[in-house]
Amino acid sequence: MTRPATRADVLATLAIVLLVFGILVGRAALRRAAPRPSAEACAALLDRYVELVLRAANPEPAASQVAERTAMAREAAGERGFVRCEADLTQAEVACALQAGTADDLERCLP
Repeated sequence: MTRPATRADVLATLAIVLLVFGILVGRAALRRAAPRPSAEACAALLDRYVELVLRAANPEPAASQVAERTAMAREAAGERGFVRCEADLTQAEVACALQAGTADDLERCLP
């Protein structure tokens, strides 16, 4: 036999739901308000990612190969640069990614 929910049960449930909602909304608001990276930081991030991906396949890639792949990545990013980076990432995420030792670690820094 089940008992009807008491006022305390309802209030406790409501408090939990509001707390979870508040945390989710608060995190989103903080992320939106966080400083955005510069175009230069985003370009460095793209270069670092290219380098780390190449190093995953070959621990010591030729400088010419790194330069060629970097140029290809920058061309693919287009004239406006790495726009998603500047609009969607935070300075903290880019700083984390630039310090990463592997491509996998870099990707873990990004949302």
